[in-house]
Amino acid sequence: PQVQKVMPVDTFYFSILRDPASLAESAFSYYKSSCPAFQGSQAIDDFIADPRRYYQPHLHNNHYARNLLWFDFGLEGHGDEFSLPVARRGVASVERSFHLVLLAEHFDESLVLLRHALCWALDDVVSFPLNSRDGEAKARLSPSQRRRLREWNALDWFLYSSFNRTFWDRVEAFGRDRMARELEELRERRRELQGLCLSQGGIPVEGRKITDRELQPFQYGQAKIMGYMLRPGLDNSTRETCLRMIIPELQYKDLLDAKQFPKRDVGGRGAGEEQRGGSHPGTGREVGGRGTQETMG
Repeated sequence: PQVQKVMPVDTFYFSILRDPASLAESAFSYYKSSCPAFQGSQAIDDFIADPRRYYQPHLHNNHYARNLLWFDFGLEGHGDEFSLPVARRGVASVERSFHLVLLAEHFDESLVLLRHALCWALDDVVSFPLNSRDGEAKARLSPSQRRRLREWNALDWFLYSSFNRTFWDRVEAFGRDRMARELEELRERRRELQGLCLSQGGIPVEGRKITDRELQPFQYGQAKIMGYMLRPGLDNSTRETCLRMIIPELQYKDLLDAKQFPKRDVGGRGAGEEQRGGSHPGTGREVGGRGTQETMG
């Protein structure tokens, strides 16, 4: 409602969901030091085995430990036990508020649907993964651990399952063959831009190895956050295009801040600089539409 106060009545609202099991594993890695429920457990295996042993719903920052999607949508009961009436009301609220709900596990299909919903060009949705962890830092969950995390985050799982069904209904309506063609176009364009823009063969590198401060991702939590380096020798126009593909979220926020408030100068600093470092990593969302994909990987 607060957003609607400042947006036109015909605004298109969309969001994205992620499997609560993989989201919980990621949240544990990112927020181990700041979430009491995670601090009390030695490792994620301990937390999964008995989350109630560590979780107290009213402690500050414990919203990271249970039904994080539910919390992010501002829905009631995110820290409580599962209730079917509450779950149904939550799904109905999201359905009323958002025109399109995407799936992180099917990000490319999501971008194709989003592109056509907004009449965007292909290059508007081409993306590289950002804010992802070093692969060695990701816990490999067993099927039983995934099941337990989904049970623990039952409201999130109800939400995800509901919109998983409607997502594939949209894909069917779009056309499976048409989707396959557009996925190949999207992925081919991504490969072209990786070859054009990125050094190291397009492979993400540890943030500490990136010498350009403008491209260093914010490091948070237990894992090393990966980033990219630009190919040397790019002309100015190409460099600008490629830079927008790989610039980390806080630095990109500064660009948007300066564009929205070009005359602001706080304490002698340029627009957008006063908030640098004041944000935390994403909570499972992936954001397309400016040439980047951001995820708490």
